Amino acid sequence: MNEQQINMNMKLNTHRTQNGFSLIELMVAMVIGLIVLLGLVSLFTNSSILNKAQTGLASLQENGRYAISRIKSDVEQAGRKHCATLAMPGIFTDWNQGFELSSWAVDSNVNLSARQSTNGLPLINQIQLDFLADADQLPDSVITAGLSEYPLDPQYFIRGHECGLTSCQPAIGVVGGDNTGVIPAIGTSDGTRAANTDVLTVRYLTGGNLVTNVNMTSNVVTLTDTEPSSTNLAMVADCNTSLIGNGAWNTNTLNFNVNNMPEFEVGSDTRAFNIERDFRTVTYFVGIDDDPNKTGRQISSLYRAENGNAQQLVEGVERFDVFYLAQTQTGHVMRLTADQVQNVQGGGDLNTDGAMDTVVGCIIPPKADDVLDGTNTQLANGPGCLWRSIYAMEIHVLLNTVNDSSMVQDEVFIYSPDGTTAQTPNNTLPTGLDRERMYRREFTATIPIRSYTL
Repeated sequence: MNEQQINMNMKLNTHRTQNGFSLIELMVAMVIGLIVLLGLVSLFTNSSILNKAQTGLASLQENGRYAISRIKSDVEQAGRKHCATLAMPGIFTDWNQGFELSSWAVDSNVNLSARQSTNGLPLINQIQLDFLADADQLPDSVITAGLSEYPLDPQYFIRGHECGLTSCQPAIGVVGGDNTGVIPAIGTSDGTRAANTDVLTVRYLTGGNLVTNVNMTSNVVTLTDTEPSSTNLAMVADCNTSLIGNGAWNTNTLNFNVNNMPEFEVGSDTRAFNIERDFRTVTYFVGIDDDPNKTGRQISSLYRAENGNAQQLVEGVERFDVFYLAQTQTGHVMRLTADQVQNVQGGGDLNTDGAMDTVVGCIIPPKADDVLDGTNTQLANGPGCLWRSIYAMEIHVLLNTVNDSSMVQDEVFIYSPDGTTAQTPNNTLPTGLDRERMYRREFTATIPIRSYTL
């Protein structure tokens, strides 16, 4: 073989080694690539869906825990009155804890309802009295005038409202409700309140300035800590007596402008309270807001209002329901809604024969003798008297994930006030908003009132 033939064979071999893939090989490679690509897309999609669901549920869990803990801290304080009431009945056999309790006294020159921080508390002519102290325990009269001071019924330290589509029972504006104007009307637009969600108001004292001396002649109260100069409502209280009156605060003194200064026991932790600062009116409700992240969309949020100033606590609160555990005069415990509590009156002796005819009756009304300087005088068991003996509240909150976190709109959930059967959300929620694609969970707690001094 000559050199020329060898070179030709080498060129032929080179051409054979440079041949490309066949059509079949290309098609097989493309199919394999598509399968791998589809797998990667599916993995990414599933991971994204799972991440969205986990993020939504984690946010829901955190919001639910915070909402319950915040409500709990206020409900536990409901009716807190320093140590100016007794927490247990003096005579257990008669179950007369209401009769043994003492009530706050209010100087007749004070207009509680005119003060923003106490708006919703009764005027002097709205206090119901049982002058006869008879078997029915119903109101015989109301205070009119001529008194140096009057009793503040403890029922006004808790007030709940069972709300539907258009209104609440008792109405938002009743005496004892939060009338500061902070509770919006029911609606589905920004700044309104969600339908079918309850409203809860509690009142309590905080702080206080320790009293070292009370001058009965000049009505000057000496304080331990300094106070900025101001003219505000004040309350002075020891463990037996409490009185609200107009006061002038000035460094370490309080000029207590009252008609009749009682003899406070300074050695028994007597304190002076600035009502504008130390007395809290706290209200919870579910409000409707514009979604800041999506134009034209509304979300529902839990709001907490304190002394007329409302703040959003958590987003995604869809339902808010409260049940009240109330003690009746016979010692029975009843689980009631707000409207049921409000409708109870009397003590259970329907025919006034001195014997109990029903367990649905309020505790014996607190005494008012010391305040009114009368005989056999006590607060009456008119409508709403059962608010005095609420010793625990059962709180139910239904939260959603705020943003779409599910692939479907009919994720089932259980909300115990509606029953124990799993349900799917309707196209339009009880709040009036769209159901969207969200998960929902219920958070609940039974919260005892710490002092139970109502």
